[in-house]
Amino acid sequence: MQRSHQGRKISARSRRALSGIIYSLFEEYAMDFEGKRVLITGAGSRGGIGAATAHAFARDGASVVITGRNADRGAEVVDDITAGGGRARFILADLSDLADVERLAREAGEVDVLVNNAASYRASIKPSLDQDSAANAESWDTNVRANFVLSTRLVPGMIERGGGNIVNISSIAAAIAMPHMATYGAQKAAVESLTRSWAAEWGPHGIRVNAVAPGNVNSDNVVDFIGADQFMSWSEVNPLKRNATPEELAEVIAFVASDRASFVTGQVIVADGGRLAV
Repeated sequence: MQRSHQGRKISARSRRALSGIIYSLFEEYAMDFEGKRVLITGAGSRGGIGAATAHAFARDGASVVITGRNADRGAEVVDDITAGGGRARFILADLSDLADVERLAREAGEVDVLVNNAASYRASIKPSLDQDSAANAESWDTNVRANFVLSTRLVPGMIERGGGNIVNISSIAAAIAMPHMATYGAQKAAVESLTRSWAAEWGPHGIRVNAVAPGNVNSDNVVDFIGADQFMSWSEVNPLKRNATPEELAEVIAFVASDRASFVTGQVIVADGGRLAV
């Protein structure tokens, strides 16, 4: 026998019954994406948040469509997923090109979960006075316009089917001032504003819209761009004293899109190792 917090005895039979109830609740709200079709942009390269997210959804039963700008790297991610028993296909697309975004929306077909993950940062993470106007515009096209176009093209189908999910990938750069992050932070702040507005607009149709805002993540492309020594030194600013892995962010994204988060919409879920808390 064990005692409850009020001192009453709980029988073994009651404990088993309670365990059964808890287990059934977890079964009901498991991150089960069987039969779901998931589109993840910016997932066409190993070692990043997008590819890790594609693996997480495929592991949990979804059929995933990934996008990127390099067919060979995209094929590698697809091969990795299918080798593990998942279902995946790749669509080559440059999200800074409006025609490509429109084509992607058509070729993706019916989508139940959209993860707007693709981001352009090589031209937008630098001192504002050093930014080239054309490159700056290209980053806005990728980081904001593509999210708007894909979402507005795919949501009508979600409405017809009775609901869906959108997860926009933001950044803690939207919330705090960082050197050289003026453009990128503004773009991610725009993404968070779209997230809240779309949650209000489309919630009555059964569509949830949330954002996930990572802190520093050891994505291969970002580490290469910033420099390994510099990037790793940034891990000292958060209470956990480390950077996240892409896989850790992928689990947050999958959770937000799952039925376990069925009453969560219009939110920015921060996964930053406590950076914004200190």
